[in-house]
Amino acid sequence: MKQISSGMCASAGLALLLAWSLAGAQIVFPVDTPDTGTLKRSGFIKVGHDNIVVDPTIRRYTGMVAALGTPAGDGKLYSFTTARVGPHSFDLSPDDLRGWRMTVLSGKQFGHVFRVSGNTESVVTVKNDKGGLDGLQVHDVFVIESIDENGMSMFAPPGTAQPVPPGL
Repeated sequence: MKQISSGMCASAGLALLLAWSLAGAQIVFPVDTPDTGTLKRSGFIKVGHDNIVVDPTIRRYTGMVAALGTPAGDGKLYSFTTARVGPHSFDLSPDDLRGWRMTVLSGKQFGHVFRVSGNTESVVTVKNDKGGLDGLQVHDVFVIESIDENGMSMFAPPGTAQPVPPGL
């Protein structure tokens, strides 16, 4: 008897998960029609995320923490070495990200927002006004966006920028 490989089991499991998620997203409820007393389908119910249009002038640097910096004089962590992640990320030059908004996407600091005070080609430093990065770990993921302190795109033509909703 052939032995089933773990890769085949994983593939089968993923296929089942995909099928289940598709079936759950296309729920059809039966409706009793008053004229015939029979059940008929009311159609598909659309589920999912809102159709949010993201400002195309907002630049993003996505990355992962490669190493933690040295704690500052107050004992808190404000810097880390970054490894860029994703096809749209870019090589950093000094102070490319100054003033940009950083949101942590994983780990103990998940959801916390910081303001970048500066960067080198590989190290990002945040302002100390919102506390330190204590709890940040190697391999945590983050996004740094060109959104100023007023929630506006830093690259939008003058007079055209709209505030970015919190959490986006």
